[in-house]
Amino acid sequence: MSQTIASELRRHRRARGMSAQQLADECARLGHPGLQRTVISNMENGRRRDVSVADVLVLAAALEVAPAALIFPAGYTAEVEYLPGQTGAPLEAAEWFAGAGAAEESALALERRHRDLERRIRGVYRRIWEQGIAEQRYALELEDAEADAGRAMARELTDQLYELREQMARHGLELPPLAGLDKSST
Repeated sequence: MSQTIASELRRHRRARGMSAQQLADECARLGHPGLQRTVISNMENGRRRDVSVADVLVLAAALEVAPAALIFPAGYTAEVEYLPGQTGAPLEAAEWFAGAGAAEESALALERRHRDLERRIRGVYRRIWEQGIAEQRYALELEDAEADAGRAMARELTDQLYELREQMARHGLELPPLAGLDKSST
């Protein structure tokens, strides 16, 4: 894995036209001054095999790539070792790392469901709003039933969201902010 990170670090640094010193300077600006030019050079040349999670995160931010791009180079190799002796396609490994397929009751899965419900609710309201704008702009006679159906769907999704939030609270999870969504708006 350290060889993969070294190779991807070098690839992304060169693609951005950065020297090792420029990358080190950007890492320092991001709050990780320990990633000096010599450290980066040693990583890229395989002389430093230990790379911390913090190193990967800061290097990725400095290179403006996803951290997973340094670990699982999708598009550049057909297979990666994601656990000792276990290989797979880079995208599948990256999805595994990100928690795809996490247990349904896991905090990660609950947070994802929460985010997805919020997006769906906003999408419904956006469509209702766009229909209203089209109706005004083009003097269309849209069925009030369409808007009513949209509002009913938004209410149903909002109810699901609040049930999910109760489930998350029962699990002792920190509830994400709702950013303008509440039951009174549906």
